[in-house]
Amino acid sequence: MELSKIIPVSKPVCRSSYPDNPHSLCRRFDPPLLVCFSCKGQHLENRRYYYYCATCDLEFHRGCHLFPPEIKHPFHLLHPLTLIFLDPDFQSSRIPIDWPDSSSESDDYDSYEENPGSYEGHIVKCNYCRKYLQPEEFGMAYYHCSTCNFSLHRICAYIRPPLAIENLKCHDHTLTLFPRRVPLPCDACGFSLDTPFFDHVYSCLLCNYMVHRTCIYLPRVIKITRHPHCLSYTSSIVPSCELACGVCRKTVDVNYGSYSCTKGCRYALHSKCATNKKVWDGKDLEGVPEEEEEILEPFLWIDEETIQHFSHDHHHLKLRQDGGSHENKFCEACTLPMTVSDRFYSCIKCEFVLHETCASLPRRKHHPVHKHPLTLFHPSSSNPHKVERKYYRDGFFTCDGCTRNCCGFIYRCSEQDCEFQLDVRCASLPDPSIHDCHPPDHPLFFNFTSGSVMTHHLHFFIQPHHFQLLLHHLHLLPHHLHLL
Repeated sequence: MELSKIIPVSKPVCRSSYPDNPHSLCRRFDPPLLVCFSCKGQHLENRRYYYYCATCDLEFHRGCHLFPPEIKHPFHLLHPLTLIFLDPDFQSSRIPIDWPDSSSESDDYDSYEENPGSYEGHIVKCNYCRKYLQPEEFGMAYYHCSTCNFSLHRICAYIRPPLAIENLKCHDHTLTLFPRRVPLPCDACGFSLDTPFFDHVYSCLLCNYMVHRTCIYLPRVIKITRHPHCLSYTSSIVPSCELACGVCRKTVDVNYGSYSCTKGCRYALHSKCATNKKVWDGKDLEGVPEEEEEILEPFLWIDEETIQHFSHDHHHLKLRQDGGSHENKFCEACTLPMTVSDRFYSCIKCEFVLHETCASLPRRKHHPVHKHPLTLFHPSSSNPHKVERKYYRDGFFTCDGCTRNCCGFIYRCSEQDCEFQLDVRCASLPDPSIHDCHPPDHPLFFNFTSGSVMTHHLHFFIQPHHFQLLLHHLHLLPHHLHLL
């Protein structure tokens, strides 16, 4: 995290002055700095100027002027924290280049290679974010209480969350900042409050309720592509039965917050699984009425054997049952050849052909491996600007499911600036599925984290293009959708 994004840009002021009457600092080039008021270090050769307070007669390294020598912090209210530098031989060290000037004036005086110096023998761990102090990431300074052996990264020291939060959607009472991390589960998500990811902890002592700060603002109602209905957040599920999470397939603990179907389906998700950025589109639908999605038919009936397909709307398609007469032709949707047993539609005026099954593919599809709806279209019949994409070259596109080059129909994300797309074969894989190479009581599910099909029980993975072959042998896919 860049410190310049945490510390507001303003005129540099003396840390020794009172906040209601701050003293402005001025740049000084000569004579050299004697002793920095903040870090007690001496002049640095790589710095062409430093800051000086004429009122207090104090000097500051550029960067050190941002940090007071001593602070009081809500994470450690017992004692003040003192600014400490890792390298005791400060003359041979360098102040990190990412320490901002904090001045509204432009700064183009300093340009040098960062040399953090030696840190051997100094192992410091932040008591808040639990990360070791890495000079490359956090710089050389940290705040420390020698009495309690409590330390904070300089960045963590500038993060001051509110002492209390009132959010009645989450909890009936005011939540108070809990300044320490504890190995207890969050009541909203079930994950430990001592987890490595960076978050604050709030509590209600009256209710023995503890929660991550981010979990306070969990959305109340969401919609994901893995389930046809909206899902609502609840603090606990009625323990009528054991439910597996619809994403990770692990058991949903009824004692902690989770998401369940608003229509009463036996479907539930862990809070963190449901709001994962790969699963949820980020929209809170609380107060938004759930409406049935408009169904876009792929074709119009002309008569019992003739249709007008959206991908070939300038000619009509006629149903045929003798695939042998078109054995050298390939389906425009799945790009697989016609066989003797195939039923298919062929254009009455040109060479355009579609398998009967491919002609009935839905125009809009909710696929579990992507958080947005996918729309079916034929690249050659679409407007050129809709086809432009970094993976679409010379009439081929790369399927994000199997990573193979394809030239048939595309299921493509309908959201702006989202480039996810699948060929019709990957988009037609069922979820869940069972096949011969795995025990029948261990179904396979899509795993959005690895781009594979997986089973939770044995962590058994199959790549999509291999899985299609297996499903064909089990007759779970239409004959023409298997890979050759």
